[in-house]
Amino acid sequence: MESVRIKSVAVSLLIVCLLLVQVSHGADANGNYRIMTTDLVKSCAALNAAVTLAQVEDSWAPLHGFSLYTMGYITAVNRLAFDTYDLAAGKNPKNLLLWLERYCEAYPGKSTDEALHELVKELYSTRLAYPR
Repeated sequence: MESVRIKSVAVSLLIVCLLLVQVSHGADANGNYRIMTTDLVKSCAALNAAVTLAQVEDSWAPLHGFSLYTMGYITAVNRLAFDTYDLAAGKNPKNLLLWLERYCEAYPGKSTDEALHELVKELYSTRLAYPR
């Protein structure tokens, strides 16, 4: 009889705890979040312009800043995503930037945040869960 009462109390506590737990989201209640990005490359159109600037005028500053931002973004996904050691699975930064360049050529109206999100979705299924 005592074990039934203990089980009953334990189940009741579990139910209360589950009711109190809130699901964690990466945004506010309305799905909004602040995008921290480089000032020079906030949109795909700006990334396209930075690529052109690098090719035509040999001016790499905006593209270099965005590449550093991209590597930080990938590192954050590696750190925070479940079962993820290396999202890029050994791909080098140049390959990732070429993917983003192609995406932004196709979708110039998108933000670089959206482009990076699409890159993560593209890479996620082939990520490394553990170091080789």
